[in-house]
Amino acid sequence: MKSLLLAPILFCLSLPLLAASAGNPVKGEEIFQQCAICHNLGVDADNSVGPNLNHLFGRRAGSVEGANYSEAMQAKGSAEEPLIWNEKTLFLFIAGPERYVPGTIMGFEGLRTEKEINNVLAYLLQFSPAYEAGSLLAVDPAVAASTPLPEIDSTMQDEPAPEFTEEFLSSATAIENGGEHWAKQCRHCHGNSAYPGKAPKLQPSAYTADFVFDRITNGFRKMPAWKAVFTLEERKELVANILSSEFAP
Repeated sequence: MKSLLLAPILFCLSLPLLAASAGNPVKGEEIFQQCAICHNLGVDADNSVGPNLNHLFGRRAGSVEGANYSEAMQAKGSAEEPLIWNEKTLFLFIAGPERYVPGTIMGFEGLRTEKEINNVLAYLLQFSPAYEAGSLLAVDPAVAASTPLPEIDSTMQDEPAPEFTEEFLSSATAIENGGEHWAKQCRHCHGNSAYPGKAPKLQPSAYTADFVFDRITNGFRKMPAWKAVFTLEERKELVANILSSEFAP
């Protein structure tokens, strides 16, 4: 019985080590594109829908000036023992934002696997040069602000746009799969119940397949590129769903 009770505790204690040592930042950049819809990162990055993630590790929750935070997140950061973002706390938050900070306005259910989370943490850690990996300690905001960010080249690749056939666009399988992708990633910004002011509702009757694919793949204005989040086939399936009579925002 004791070993069963200790297992979750030992797992939590091992999170910082796992995140610091087992993550792949290249894979993390690919997964981070899911986060880029709301968060900017890198030299000259500013706040977007959510706070920028430069100097994230060692930072007090809810403390980026000018960022849009929920009352719940502000309370976490202003508590007597404030929430500090580090390998452990970020792992738990990314695994389930609403579970870790009930009341957060972050519209993301969380990553599914330990490997995915560790990869994202490894990528993000590169942009917190004032933080000592694995220390779990807070970083003085003045020290973080005065520490230059590294110049990190992206590994993302461009690709040609595909051709869309009537057979594919009318495929029940493609339409169904596209609906699943839409529900997972797109509805919280473009759907009928989208957060106010986030993004316009779509007007499929006015779009061509190439137009929709380009928007999904390369982004537009504040909408980020989703080419690293969805595979080529998944983006094609999204197009099929959006242009179909089954589309339900």
